[in-house]
Amino acid sequence: MASSSAQLFIPYNESTQGPWLVRRAADPLGRYPTQADAIRAAEAMAPGLSDSLGRPVAIHVQHADGTWEEHTWVVAGLVAGAPYSHTRGLESRT
Repeated sequence: MASSSAQLFIPYNESTQGPWLVRRAADPLGRYPTQADAIRAAEAMAPGLSDSLGRPVAIHVQHADGTWEEHTWVVAGLVAGAPYSHTRGLESRT
């Protein structure tokens, strides 16, 4: 994880009823009913955070096995990086 970027995290939640959190460090920024909703919310938050901090934002998603995947980078309001490829438990993203 690059230290020159701001970081948003979506920790894994085993509960089928949520909530899925979006965090910046230890601070929760929102609670969502599904992982896909949390990812979309983080992507929506990231451009404003990037603009206000003047640096890129990296979004990290935790898998069930505890590993983290760098989902996307957001720089100057533009989302960069490959779409989130881990689809187990995710709704279709269109």
